[in-house]
Amino acid sequence: MDLDALNAAFALPDVLHFVEGPGGLTLIEIDNGLARATLTTHGAQVLSYRPAGARDELLFVGERAYFAPDQEIKGGVPICWPWFGRDPDDPARVIHGFARLRTWSVLACETRPDGAIWVRFGLADDETTRALWPHYFNLWVEVTVGATLSVVLTTRNAGDEPFAITQGLHAYFQIGDPAQVSILGLNGCRYLDKAADAPPDAVGVQSGALGLDAEVNRIYESVPPQLVIEDTALERRIRIDSTHSRTCVVWNPWIAGAQALPDLDDADYQRFVCVETVNAASEIITIQPQGEARIGADYRIEPL
Repeated sequence: MDLDALNAAFALPDVLHFVEGPGGLTLIEIDNGLARATLTTHGAQVLSYRPAGARDELLFVGERAYFAPDQEIKGGVPICWPWFGRDPDDPARVIHGFARLRTWSVLACETRPDGAIWVRFGLADDETTRALWPHYFNLWVEVTVGATLSVVLTTRNAGDEPFAITQGLHAYFQIGDPAQVSILGLNGCRYLDKAADAPPDAVGVQSGALGLDAEVNRIYESVPPQLVIEDTALERRIRIDSTHSRTCVVWNPWIAGAQALPDLDDADYQRFVCVETVNAASEIITIQPQGEARIGADYRIEPL
């Protein structure tokens, strides 16, 4: 659907409308009095969210981020599916799956009784996806924009054979200064260390709060449902409440990592941390024919 058709079918007067964004991508702009947000049909991705009264944006999108139909957007809340990280069946294939590279359909835009805006996106298999991953599926992403930002990903197995997936909500959170950030809730959790300088198969156990003073690329297991990013520079806490996930990835590329990524500025490692709600590593999800699986997260900003 083009912009005129999308606005005719789904726009909510004075609250939600569709516009053309960078690279010709379709954006959904929302301002409902509870929050302002920007979404895109490219990957069903949330790009920005700022609740009413908040000084700073919740999410990070770098100035060098790619906005093109065949590229990932590094920032916001990318949808990683049907594999998280490298594809175990073919490590040469695109990292984090193909869902974030596809154009999703808009299925519904509604105002909820509390004033929050609910947007539902859909994606189904086609010849292109089956060439990459030979399964029949339906995906839905539901985004709720209110005093809290909510993202829920639902997978339905539309075929007649079981399939297995890993998946994640790869959220990039804006921070003020990595030296003033603490991630709370991981104490005692075992992690797989994937940092560039870590030895193969390195593991550890988190002791206390996690700070940022070097590259971090860890897969935490048996994680509690709520984590908190405490940011004294921005004078706020970000509460992350996850559902249907016991695994969390924390990532900051640090200096060398940011320099190696063309869609990050060299200094961007100082501006974000990823705390990702995932099913990955040993948490592999098998979905039976006609069955469904969900993963979701709620994000809330609170003052310190």
